[in-house]
Amino acid sequence: MERRYVGLFDKLGLSLMERVRPTLKPVPTPEDPQAVLAPVTGRPMALRDVADPAFAEGMLGVGVGIAPAGDVAYAPVSGVVAADVKTRHALLIRSECGAEVLLHVGLDSVKLRGEGFRQLVRKGDAVRAGQPVLSFDRSLMAERGLDDTVVVTVTNPGDFARVEVCCDGEVTAGAAVLRCVS
Repeated sequence: MERRYVGLFDKLGLSLMERVRPTLKPVPTPEDPQAVLAPVTGRPMALRDVADPAFAEGMLGVGVGIAPAGDVAYAPVSGVVAADVKTRHALLIRSECGAEVLLHVGLDSVKLRGEGFRQLVRKGDAVRAGQPVLSFDRSLMAERGLDDTVVVTVTNPGDFARVEVCCDGEVTAGAAVLRCVS
Protein backbone atom coordinates (compact mmCIF):
# COMPACT_ATOMS: atom_id res chain seq x y z
CA MET A 1 0.00 0.00 0.00
CA GLU A 2 1.36 3.40 -1.00
CA ARG A 3 1.57 5.85 1.85
CA ARG A 4 0.49 9.40 1.08
CA TYR A 5 1.38 12.22 3.41
CA VAL A 6 -1.04 15.07 3.77
CA GLY A 7 0.66 18.34 4.52
CA LEU A 8 -0.56 21.69 5.69
CA PHE A 9 -0.85 23.01 2.10
CA ASP A 10 -3.08 20.05 1.22
CA LYS A 11 -5.29 20.72 4.24
CA LEU A 12 -5.58 24.39 3.28
CA GLY A 13 -6.36 23.46 -0.33
CA LEU A 14 -3.48 25.51 -1.79
CA SER A 15 -2.29 24.72 -5.29
CA LEU A 16 1.36 24.07 -6.10
CA MET A 17 1.74 27.57 -7.62
CA GLU A 18 0.28 29.18 -4.50
CA ARG A 19 2.81 27.20 -2.45
CA VAL A 20 5.88 28.38 -4.35
CA ARG A 21 4.97 31.89 -5.53
CA PRO A 22 5.60 34.76 -3.19
CA THR A 23 2.56 36.72 -2.16
CA LEU A 24 3.29 39.78 -4.28
CA LYS A 25 0.57 42.20 -5.18
CA PRO A 26 0.23 43.98 -8.54
CA VAL A 27 1.08 47.68 -8.74
CA PRO A 28 -1.48 50.27 -9.89
CA THR A 29 -1.31 51.07 -13.61
CA PRO A 30 -2.92 53.63 -15.94
CA GLU A 31 -5.58 52.52 -18.43
CA ASP A 32 -3.50 53.26 -21.53
CA PRO A 33 -3.05 50.37 -23.98
CA GLN A 34 -0.35 52.32 -25.89
CA ALA A 35 1.81 52.80 -22.77
CA VAL A 36 4.77 50.70 -21.72
CA LEU A 37 5.14 50.92 -17.97
CA ALA A 38 8.09 51.04 -15.63
CA PRO A 39 8.72 47.47 -14.45
CA VAL A 40 10.47 48.78 -11.30
CA THR A 41 10.60 51.88 -9.15
CA GLY A 42 13.83 53.80 -9.60
CA ARG A 43 15.85 56.34 -11.53
CA PRO A 44 15.36 56.21 -15.32
CA MET A 45 18.21 56.77 -17.76
CA ALA A 46 18.36 57.25 -21.49
CA LEU A 47 19.03 54.00 -23.31
CA ARG A 48 22.24 55.50 -24.75
CA ASP A 49 23.53 55.78 -21.14
CA VAL A 50 23.00 52.08 -20.36
CA ALA A 51 26.41 50.41 -19.93
CA ASP A 52 25.72 47.70 -22.49
CA PRO A 53 26.42 48.39 -26.18
CA ALA A 54 23.56 46.22 -27.45
CA PHE A 55 21.05 48.36 -25.54
CA ALA A 56 22.91 51.70 -25.83
CA GLU A 57 23.16 51.42 -29.62
CA GLY A 58 19.47 50.53 -29.94
CA MET A 59 20.08 47.02 -31.30
CA LEU A 60 17.37 45.67 -28.98
CA GLY A 61 14.81 48.39 -29.65
CA VAL A 62 13.71 51.73 -28.27
CA GLY A 63 13.46 52.06 -24.51
CA VAL A 64 14.86 53.14 -21.18
CA GLY A 65 17.06 51.80 -18.42
CA ILE A 66 16.06 52.12 -14.77
CA ALA A 67 18.36 51.91 -11.74
CA PRO A 68 16.02 49.86 -9.52
CA ALA A 69 15.13 50.63 -5.93
CA GLY A 70 13.55 47.20 -5.30
CA ASP A 71 13.93 43.56 -6.24
CA VAL A 72 10.67 42.75 -8.05
CA ALA A 73 9.92 43.48 -11.71
CA TYR A 74 6.32 43.97 -12.82
CA ALA A 75 4.82 43.39 -16.27
CA PRO A 76 5.30 46.56 -18.32
CA VAL A 77 2.28 45.73 -20.53
CA SER A 78 -0.73 43.45 -20.68
CA GLY A 79 -0.29 40.61 -23.13
CA VAL A 80 1.26 37.17 -23.53
CA VAL A 81 4.77 36.06 -22.58
CA ALA A 82 6.27 35.33 -26.01
CA ALA A 83 9.68 34.19 -24.74
CA ASP A 84 11.58 33.57 -21.54
CA VAL A 85 15.18 32.56 -21.00
CA LYS A 86 16.72 29.66 -19.11
CA THR A 87 18.65 32.08 -16.89
CA ARG A 88 15.37 33.73 -15.78
CA HIS A 89 16.63 37.32 -16.16
CA ALA A 90 14.55 38.39 -19.18
CA LEU A 91 11.10 38.09 -20.73
CA LEU A 92 9.60 39.15 -24.05
CA ILE A 93 5.91 40.09 -23.80
CA ARG A 94 3.71 40.64 -26.86
CA SER A 95 1.32 43.38 -25.78
CA GLU A 96 -2.33 43.71 -26.68
CA CYS A 97 -1.45 46.69 -28.95
CA GLY A 98 1.14 44.60 -30.82
CA ALA A 99 4.31 45.93 -29.17
CA GLU A 100 6.97 43.32 -28.44
CA VAL A 101 8.35 44.43 -25.10
CA LEU A 102 11.64 43.16 -23.71
CA LEU A 103 12.09 43.22 -19.94
CA HIS A 104 15.75 42.61 -19.06
CA VAL A 105 17.08 42.63 -15.48
CA GLY A 106 20.75 43.42 -14.95
CA LEU A 107 23.64 43.85 -17.36
CA ASP A 108 25.69 40.73 -18.00
CA SER A 109 23.31 39.04 -15.55
CA VAL A 110 23.37 35.94 -17.77
CA LYS A 111 26.68 35.21 -15.97
CA LEU A 112 24.65 34.31 -12.87
CA ARG A 113 23.10 31.38 -14.80
CA GLY A 114 19.76 31.98 -13.11
CA GLU A 115 21.12 32.25 -9.56
CA GLY A 116 19.30 35.00 -7.69
CA PHE A 117 16.38 35.16 -10.14
CA ARG A 118 12.86 33.84 -9.73
CA GLN A 119 10.64 33.82 -12.78
CA LEU A 120 6.97 34.08 -11.80
CA VAL A 121 5.55 33.55 -15.31
CA ARG A 122 6.43 31.37 -18.30
CA LYS A 123 6.22 31.46 -22.07
CA GLY A 124 2.56 31.33 -23.10
CA ASP A 125 1.22 32.88 -19.89
CA ALA A 126 -1.16 35.83 -20.14
CA VAL A 127 -0.04 38.75 -17.97
CA ARG A 128 -1.66 42.00 -16.87
CA ALA A 129 0.28 45.25 -16.70
CA GLY A 130 1.58 45.72 -13.17
CA GLN A 131 1.57 42.00 -12.34
CA PRO A 132 4.76 40.71 -10.63
CA VAL A 133 6.72 38.67 -13.22
CA LEU A 134 10.32 38.39 -11.91
CA SER A 135 12.14 38.76 -8.63
CA PHE A 136 15.88 39.26 -8.41
CA ASP A 137 18.63 39.54 -5.84
CA ARG A 138 20.26 42.95 -6.20
CA SER A 139 22.74 42.25 -3.40
CA LEU A 140 24.00 39.14 -5.22
CA MET A 141 24.49 41.20 -8.38
CA ALA A 142 26.47 43.78 -6.39
CA GLU A 143 28.56 41.02 -4.76
CA ARG A 144 29.42 39.68 -8.22
CA GLY A 145 30.20 43.14 -9.60
CA LEU A 146 27.21 43.24 -11.94
CA ASP A 147 25.12 46.28 -12.84
CA ASP A 148 21.49 45.80 -11.72
CA THR A 149 19.99 48.19 -14.31
CA VAL A 150 16.58 47.04 -15.52
CA VAL A 151 15.97 47.73 -19.21
CA VAL A 152 12.61 47.83 -20.96
CA THR A 153 12.47 48.19 -24.75
CA VAL A 154 10.02 47.91 -27.61
CA THR A 155 11.83 45.54 -29.98
CA ASN A 156 9.54 46.21 -32.96
CA PRO A 157 9.43 50.03 -33.09
CA GLY A 158 9.02 49.93 -36.88
CA ASP A 159 5.47 48.64 -36.40
CA PHE A 160 4.49 52.05 -34.96
CA ALA A 161 4.62 55.63 -36.23
CA ARG A 162 6.96 56.25 -33.29
CA VAL A 163 7.89 54.99 -29.85
CA GLU A 164 8.55 57.86 -27.48
CA VAL A 165 10.05 58.10 -24.01
CA CYS A 166 7.61 59.81 -21.66
CA CYS A 167 9.34 59.92 -18.28
CA ASP A 168 11.83 62.02 -16.38
CA GLY A 169 12.99 62.07 -12.78
CA GLU A 170 12.19 59.14 -10.48
CA VAL A 171 9.59 56.66 -11.72
CA THR A 172 7.32 54.36 -9.80
CA ALA A 173 6.66 50.79 -10.95
CA GLY A 174 3.51 50.95 -13.08
CA ALA A 175 4.03 54.52 -14.34
CA ALA A 176 4.26 55.09 -18.11
CA VAL A 177 7.84 55.31 -19.43
CA LEU A 178 7.24 54.71 -23.16
CA ARG A 179 4.32 55.27 -25.53
CA CYS A 180 3.75 53.43 -28.80
CA VAL A 181 2.06 55.85 -31.18
CA SER A 182 0.21 54.29 -34.12
